[in-house]
Amino acid sequence: MTLQPALAAELVQPLVCSALTATQPALNGICTVTPAGNGHSEVKVELTAASAAIDVGGYKVVTENYNGNYLTPVIEAMPGDTVSARLVNGLSPKQHQGMGHGSGHDNPTNLHYFHGGIVSPNNARPKAAETGDGDNVYVYLKSGLNAKGSPNSFDYKVPIPGEKTLDARVLETEGYIAHPLGLNWYHSHMHGISSDQVMGGMSGLLSVGEATANVRAGCLKDPNNPTSCRNDVDSDTRDLRSRTKVRYALLRDLPVKINKRPDQADGDIAQWDPDPGAREFPTGGRCGVWKPDNSGLDADPALRTGFCQRNQDSALLFTVNGQLFPTITVEGDRNLLIRLGNLSANIPYWLELRNEADGSVLPLTILSLDGVVPAAPVPPGQAEKPVQAVNYENVLMMPATRAEIYVRNDEKPHAVRQVYVLRSRKHVVGTDEWPEVQLARIVLEPNAGTSKVLVALNAPIASHGTGPQAAGPLGGARATLPEGCVRDLDPTFREFRRVTFIPGGETSSGLKTDWSVLTEIIRPTGTQLKDEGEYVPADAQETTVALGLEPGGAPRGYPFEEYVGADGLVDWTKRHVCIFMDDTAHAGSHKQLWVLFNATGTLHNFHIHQMKFRLAMAEELKKNYFIEPPSPARTCDPGGCPPDTPNYDLYDDQTLGDVDPGATRRWHDTIPIPPFGRVFVIMSFDAREQIGRFVFHCHILKHEDKGLMAPIEVWSATPGPLLQ
Repeated sequence: MTLQPALAAELVQPLVCSALTATQPALNGICTVTPAGNGHSEVKVELTAASAAIDVGGYKVVTENYNGNYLTPVIEAMPGDTVSARLVNGLSPKQHQGMGHGSGHDNPTNLHYFHGGIVSPNNARPKAAETGDGDNVYVYLKSGLNAKGSPNSFDYKVPIPGEKTLDARVLETEGYIAHPLGLNWYHSHMHGISSDQVMGGMSGLLSVGEATANVRAGCLKDPNNPTSCRNDVDSDTRDLRSRTKVRYALLRDLPVKINKRPDQADGDIAQWDPDPGAREFPTGGRCGVWKPDNSGLDADPALRTGFCQRNQDSALLFTVNGQLFPTITVEGDRNLLIRLGNLSANIPYWLELRNEADGSVLPLTILSLDGVVPAAPVPPGQAEKPVQAVNYENVLMMPATRAEIYVRNDEKPHAVRQVYVLRSRKHVVGTDEWPEVQLARIVLEPNAGTSKVLVALNAPIASHGTGPQAAGPLGGARATLPEGCVRDLDPTFREFRRVTFIPGGETSSGLKTDWSVLTEIIRPTGTQLKDEGEYVPADAQETTVALGLEPGGAPRGYPFEEYVGADGLVDWTKRHVCIFMDDTAHAGSHKQLWVLFNATGTLHNFHIHQMKFRLAMAEELKKNYFIEPPSPARTCDPGGCPPDTPNYDLYDDQTLGDVDPGATRRWHDTIPIPPFGRVFVIMSFDAREQIGRFVFHCHILKHEDKGLMAPIEVWSATPGPLLQ
């Protein structure tokens, strides 16, 4: 394959807004850092949402984006810092098609300013939910001018829990921890139009910790003393970090109308394609490259260097940092850390690194996933024995998933340049078929030396003691439920929550949607193991959040539009899921089981805010809830999956050890639910930062925009000083 000059370009990097970079001229007017005491800072970014021309994939395209750029700034802050943002709505007033709320030509927006963060939305009662200035997606910021003649704006301010301040029960450990280190992101979250705004570029990455914070050397165990290391772990870690090349990679895709094949574009004008069909991937759908002789599409996937076409005048651009098929060059004796985020509105990427010459696969070493190291927190005395990292041949990156992927070029000598292609494999799931696309080249330059340093997981450290935000018993909290709250789980009866994604939906006013959500509290009966689906709601009148009953008597789910008024604000008097931090033991809110049921033939992608969760284990399903886990534990038996079908986890019956093949499945904030499948997850609502009102939803945003989202409230009668 002969590369065009533009396709051989080195990967460009986004600006980084941090305490170390804020004075750079390129960040003037975008990034400011202010000392906040105790060695911490307030890191603030300016984001102006506007309809503007951006450079993407060799074209100039008008989209709704931030600051007139497709490559948005990365925000980097430390635990204990505060991340702030001023969001200005400079969008042109217009009424979006299909938006089921809002009035006139609001063209509103808002900001999920810390996707992946265990941080406060700062909107707990008695505040109006839409006024909170934390990580609050209930803000409704209209376009237009304020009384001073300036565009409407909103200021967000989100403290990041510092050392020994975050309740470690959220990661199922005693004591207190700092906020997990890793890669998160920010993006528009305006229900009804979030897909279009995120697709146009209204998103960016947010890092907790310095870029190499999760690069850590492993312990070479002393054969004479298995409790100690024969290497200096800290010294090896410093050396490993000094030889690590960091590259941020933002995966995004955009449907466009074109007049030139994308691999030949050089500043040409293209138009964003608003047709909903342009972002659909039905099974058997066409995806290729238009032949030079105009005779049709060439189906060879090797030609899809960052794009595919369905006809001559349109294309789907699959970009990395807005580039088509860029190159990342890694010098000899150095390694590569790819800090990668799938910032796509709708498309999963099934990633692998394949040798361009012989087709061999280079394993991916994952240091963090979904913004947290995939390992349980460890006591301070075990910090010198980090959990060994594990390699994977491929990784499924659902929309919103982030990963820190380590690629080594120093383990063994090689005299010849090695070239690998980062590609998204073809994958077929339910009614969808996503094409194979070549995304980038990774060039490993010749390396002369050999490094014996192992790469390990930088497990968080949990310190024992009383944290600063512990609350006393809440007394009559359960007796005084906030208006609209459905009661929480009762651990006395081993209750769990079932969340069902349902095709179709209709509000009480008659507005029809594509999807809806049904939530139920389930109480197991007897001690005999049953399939989860055999259990029925504890009391449908009391514990089911539903719009009504189908003719056969089955509950009918709520679409999110049921909650939203013409002013764009949510009505909290309507029945919604509530979690109660009702005593210091958190008996009901700690380690809740949620069963995620996809009652559709389409892949969905569950996400919940202010939270990390893990897959349930087989034994706890049996012992605690009398549930017979599905067999197998994944959607396919080992080796039984069709070649183009990823294998999804339903639950995780593995334990965490020094080397654990299941380690990278330990913590998540986003997880796929296969068609007609059930996924079993454990959630802990323990941190005071989780108190407030947020959402859970499908993070395939075209599904969220059409009803597949639900409000949730974490409530405490004594929210504490954090939320005053």
